[in-house]
Amino acid sequence: MTSKKLAPRFLALVSLCVFAQAKAEDKKEIRFTSVPDIFNWNIGNPQPGWEDTLDWFFKHLKKEGPDFNLNAGDIMDARWWENAGQVKKKTEEYWTGFKKRYRDHDLKVYVAPGDHEYGDDGGLRKGDIARAFGKQFTELMDMPRNGPKNHLGRAFFVRQGNLLVITLDTFEDAGPKFAYTVGDEQLAWMEQTLTAHQDAEFVIVQGHLPIVGPVRSKNSSASMLKGGTNSKLWKLMVKHQVDAYFCGEHHRITVKKHDGIWQIVHGALWGTQTDLNYLSGIVRPGEMTLKLHEFDVEYGGGYLGDHPHRGPKNKPREKVSLTAKTKKEGPRTTGTLILKSDSNEETATGWFEKALPAKPAAK
Repeated sequence: MTSKKLAPRFLALVSLCVFAQAKAEDKKEIRFTSVPDIFNWNIGNPQPGWEDTLDWFFKHLKKEGPDFNLNAGDIMDARWWENAGQVKKKTEEYWTGFKKRYRDHDLKVYVAPGDHEYGDDGGLRKGDIARAFGKQFTELMDMPRNGPKNHLGRAFFVRQGNLLVITLDTFEDAGPKFAYTVGDEQLAWMEQTLTAHQDAEFVIVQGHLPIVGPVRSKNSSASMLKGGTNSKLWKLMVKHQVDAYFCGEHHRITVKKHDGIWQIVHGALWGTQTDLNYLSGIVRPGEMTLKLHEFDVEYGGGYLGDHPHRGPKNKPREKVSLTAKTKKEGPRTTGTLILKSDSNEETATGWFEKALPAKPAAK
């Protein structure tokens, strides 16, 4: 965030009373986490062979970010393409189990739809199936309903203290199929939201698809938002000086800073990849700190069933356990970013430092 961002936001405050109230709210420390692409497979609740590791992980999420968890999509495999009835039955089974897992750990989650929330790429190519998935997401996931009508419960915002978080649906109904974009109605709502909350010191946007490429990718269809940095969405975020864009899809970490916005691609494929990750954030008056954490797991047993349209070994493993090193030392922090709201000051290490321009060689 830069100093030029601060001036118009303060000018927008209509009275000293409102200003004082806003600053009082900003005193609260806000702590959150972000884990896109969990699980990206159809994982039940309970899931034998997984529960000990999942309990360890969710306890870490609760400790790192007790206020809320962000999830930029792909919570299940969900290749249910037969008919709307199958979509309804399977989402009621798996998605309600997913929600219960967060509830059992007393953790609020805000989910952005990923391609798998529409049946994966194959589901997005079937307009009627994708619409059935969208209906189920709106009805089952219990997300805030303050977004545009055509994405009710799938695009929304949350304001907590001096932090504004906007969740987008990066898939639009194009009739016979869905497009990998954010449409005009959603963009108009987003601009209204950014304008109404221009007093927020920090703004995070989450959506499933990355915008700035190239990014690292593994075990992914490697989809990107149509138009990239030339898209209306990116230009809108630049206009309103959004601080960070959280996204997933690629199951690898890539951090880029472009046009003043930090794009953080993160998350990993549980059940398949052994190096997993998550992000934690702390927001205080005038400062936001983001950290990337990584840890390692091991797999055993055979392969879990109930993954239609997959090969016999293109499925998650039956057992997930922490490595001895992870059990002993816990997650390792592999990148830290500190942003100040009243200056150009940024402190970046690890993954975040790699995103900055190379420093000139000493003379």
